[in-house]
Amino acid sequence: MPWILNEDTALKRKLSALSVPTAGGRLEVPARFSTPEPESADMTYPVIVLTRQAITRAEGRQHHGFMRLPYRLEDVPERPTGATWDYYSHDHPIPYDLDYQIQVLARSQAHLVELAARLAKSDRLPHQGGFLEIPENRVLVSLDVLGGPEFAELVDANGKRLFSASYLVRVASEFFPGELTKYLRVESITQSVVPLEVDQVSNDFAWPDNG
Repeated sequence: MPWILNEDTALKRKLSALSVPTAGGRLEVPARFSTPEPESADMTYPVIVLTRQAITRAEGRQHHGFMRLPYRLEDVPERPTGATWDYYSHDHPIPYDLDYQIQVLARSQAHLVELAARLAKSDRLPHQGGFLEIPENRVLVSLDVLGGPEFAELVDANGKRLFSASYLVRVASEFFPGELTKYLRVESITQSVVPLEVDQVSNDFAWPDNG
């Protein structure tokens, strides 16, 4: 999948596989995106709803200059194992911040509190050290909780009560718009480099006269 959709899928996967206790055992809590908008009749609770809110250029993380590509791009053939070349570019990728709203909805306040406690763990939405694994590019990127959880009590279209906990999270991402070039690695040096003695430097080099 392309850029942005990779991050969407990774975040949805990170918030999946949660469950809450019920009288009949454990109930799995689905994670789904609000777009395409789910029909209210199809919604079951508890549920985690994700909404992509903003994509902004992160100029503070921008670098420039010739570089070796440190990760895999999906639309570029993968470098074979043992290859003596690497992919290089004449400029760095453009960094972006991807902001998401995450809303946890539950009929039971007990379920909501349990899910908020589980989401605070280091492998989900911690307030420090958060990460997101994107296997398509074989990278781990930063995931920062910018706000939340903010708790609220809502009423659905049928007049039934819902409990809500909302988060705002930011995923660090990069987009690579440039062309890549294959360069062979340096295997050996065929010329010798001999350091000059200090007196040789002074005899062979004329310092500029600033006086």
